[in-house]
Amino acid sequence: MGKRVAAPVLAVVIAALSLPATGADVLRACLAADNPPFSMQAGERHGIDHEVLAELAARLGRSLDTHWVTIPNRGGLGKALRQAFASPECEVFAGVPLAEGVNEDLQAQGVAASRAYWHTGYALVAGRGSRVRTLADARAADRVGAVSATPADLYLFEQHMQRRPFGSNQALLAALAAGQLDAALVWLPALARANEQGEALWPGAVRAGQLQAPQLRASYVLAFSRTSTLTPAAVDPLIADMEQAGRIEAIAAQYGLPPP
Repeated sequence: MGKRVAAPVLAVVIAALSLPATGADVLRACLAADNPPFSMQAGERHGIDHEVLAELAARLGRSLDTHWVTIPNRGGLGKALRQAFASPECEVFAGVPLAEGVNEDLQAQGVAASRAYWHTGYALVAGRGSRVRTLADARAADRVGAVSATPADLYLFEQHMQRRPFGSNQALLAALAAGQLDAALVWLPALARANEQGEALWPGAVRAGQLQAPQLRASYVLAFSRTSTLTPAAVDPLIADMEQAGRIEAIAAQYGLPPP
């Protein structure tokens, strides 16, 4: 007959089994609560970053524990990163953008980051009824729009194009639809959001492959807290495998976001 387990010992075993999973079993990740199509708390689907993290967690043999973060108007992503990494709830922050390979918030805070897992940028979009077909056409056009204070707006200024700044992507797309612009440089995620909301563009509107300038591209990485149980060395090979298998591109395509 087996030995009887003493009551105090049994109580300790039961208590241990009821404890939350440890860091080795759970990937504790933070995502922006309202940044479609990359991440969104509301709805049945939670965005590209969430699905990438879920697959990474599965490949690591962990469950995903998601914490949603509101990016503050003052302080922006830098403040959100500091606050998130001050909490034990967040060891990885997804969807951190790099512009020309750099993120100043990551540099200032001295935190490690993964290799880029997604790249996006801007598309040249012809206005309804416009004859613009190429970037050369847009250079000669009288009215080329962009959202103000964005890389696209700066690009139009530096290229001495006839820029028309707008306050939002919605206003920019509305002006294109109304034929008030010959063309515009439109953020690809904004096009994906419009498509998701049923706002289809007219045939031939998106002029793919026209915008190759580095300043019109953005890449996205995972940032790691200083106390994270993960490192770029552990995660980067998994990201590379997912990219090679076409998994990340397939996830993005489900949200209407094409590769740049």
